[in-house]
Amino acid sequence: MNSNNTNNNSSARPIGNDSLEVLGQLSTEIGAGLTKQQISIAMGLLRQGVNPSALVAITQELRKEARFAVNQTKQQQQQPKHSQLARLA
Repeated sequence: MNSNNTNNNSSARPIGNDSLEVLGQLSTEIGAGLTKQQISIAMGLLRQGVNPSALVAITQELRKEARFAVNQTKQQQQQPKHSQLARLA
């Protein structure tokens, strides 16, 4: 058996619960708004070699799109009933 094939790669190691707890608290303190699950996913992606700046940019873009979708839904729900009925006629 070739010892080079062993899975000692740092990307295969899950983040420890203690580390995840500390990072979760840090996220809360600095207002990053990341859940422990999101932190765990981000750490896995970083260990796989994803560019940190690209990960930040994608995260920001996804959050912006999510806020837009929520705002659109709220606006649609707040429209007066008569305007909704007028569109149906």
